Amino acid sequence: MAPPAAPGPHDPGSPPGDEPVEVDPEDIQEGLPAGRAPGGRGFPRWAKVALALALAAAAALGVYAYRSHQDQRIVELSLARARQLVRADTWLGAQRAADLLGVRAARLDPQRAGSLRALALALLAADFRESPAAAEANALLVEPMRASRVPAEAQLAVAWLALRDGKAGTALEYANRAGPGGLADVISARVALVAGNGAAAAESLERALAADPELPAALALRGDLLRRSGRAADARVAYAAALDASAKALAAGRSGGDAAGDGPHARATFGLAKLALSRELPPEEALAPLRRLAGDAAGSPQVERARAALYLSALQARAGDRAGAAATLEATGLDAGNRAWLQRASGQLEVERDRYRVPDGTPAALVSASDDDPYVPPPPPPPPRVEAPQQQVLHGFKVHDAPRKAPQRGHGAAAKHVKKSAPHAKAKKKAAPRTTRP
Repeated sequence: MAPPAAPGPHDPGSPPGDEPVEVDPEDIQEGLPAGRAPGGRGFPRWAKVALALALAAAAALGVYAYRSHQDQRIVELSLARARQLVRADTWLGAQRAADLLGVRAARLDPQRAGSLRALALALLAADFRESPAAAEANALLVEPMRASRVPAEAQLAVAWLALRDGKAGTALEYANRAGPGGLADVISARVALVAGNGAAAAESLERALAADPELPAALALRGDLLRRSGRAADARVAYAAALDASAKALAAGRSGGDAAGDGPHARATFGLAKLALSRELPPEEALAPLRRLAGDAAGSPQVERARAALYLSALQARAGDRAGAAATLEATGLDAGNRAWLQRASGQLEVERDRYRVPDGTPAALVSASDDDPYVPPPPPPPPRVEAPQQQVLHGFKVHDAPRKAPQRGHGAAAKHVKKSAPHAKAKKKAAPRTTRP
């Protein structure tokens, strides 16, 4: 049986006065719980707060992920550029690499970027005598050297610092830890050259060039070995290749707006100059690189520029350009004492007729690790001529003394008078008549 229908508003069976009453919507809102929409379809306030917090967390996570990606990208780009700058093997390359990694990369990645920055600073300290760079490199090496797997760049940095301090054994140990090839074999070759072992140095350089045929440091050292062994033509090829490879690496690592300094390779430039001074290379091939290095105030240290000026002035004076040679030495900006040594050394190299020889008495302020030919003292002067004593004259079986000098005039006259008076007395004795007895 169906339930009785609810009486409608116009149901004639409904009792009188039971009509529906019109209700205000505000009364309905007041009767609902707080935070709930009419009809029960709204969200609670805590849900809205949770949703807002979730959205904020998602946004923060997205920002963090984006910044992490950007930081990682900055580190990778900085590492790629800095490796090219260090590979150039110049003061400008090492300085730019240290500056580039010191902005953010070394802080974001102390292991890889910090180790590479320490290597750049170690090169500045070892080859260009920048003592503050050594202290900064040691500070950067603390964390990488404690890692379970030490980066190769950190091992190489320790090796270069040991080479700077004259610790050949330590340098070889850490170079071997870094692994064969590249700069590790260059360090081994440098140690062998200091020890005078040319054969071991040649083997190390062969391994370095087998791993990287265009490594500027290995090419320049190979040129030195070839030049010292008398192979001038092969040395010239090695020096030219080192200059070209270094310039390419420097250009690849520098930014588009960095146009300060040329940063030519010092060892290769000096090698060409020594070939020209030995009369084994036309001077014109060495003059252009020497002028670049001597005038590169923004990209090369003063010591390297001064030594380039030394070789340049010697070649200019040999060609008859005395005024140009004097102007070259004056432009170095050195103090009077060091400039006076440059003038003497330039004169010595100008008149040298044999192969290149390191000038005498190089001041400590002008010693360069890029110009490390061993000093060979000049040949001793010929001994004084000593006449042989006169030999005794043999007459028959009797040995007579050598003839003496003529006696003085007075003594000779007296002797002559004595000799003449003796026969005269004999003649008088014979002429005396004999007396007979009667």
